[in-house]
Amino acid sequence: MKSEKNRSKKHRRDLQDEQILEALEEVAEKLSIKVHYERMKAFEFRVQDGQCKLKGEHKIYIDSRHPIKEKVSILAQELGKFNLEDIYIPPLLREKVFLFPALSNKNEDFEESAPLVEGNA
Repeated sequence: MKSEKNRSKKHRRDLQDEQILEALEEVAEKLSIKVHYERMKAFEFRVQDGQCKLKGEHKIYIDSRHPIKEKVSILAQELGKFNLEDIYIPPLLREKVFLFPALSNKNEDFEESAPLVEGNA
């Protein structure tokens, strides 16, 4: 019985994380940023999650093998590098994901920004 409760809690948490990820993807769409989930492979060079600008379009690449919490963290951090002042972000999403510091970080040059997601929240 106890393990069923734990599974149920984990399922709710995963579902909530999926909803957060979807909401972040909507923010990216509003910014005309394409989010790609692909299996990143390293050959002779290091491949890392993050954003790039290719043929004038902003893109964010995230390894599809990452757990959902890590995908949320990476996407939130990358979106935080853009000007979000004119983008509507639901208050609950702002609460759950620390996007507040990002609002003043309009960043076309892709400078480093602080992580935007709480550790174990």
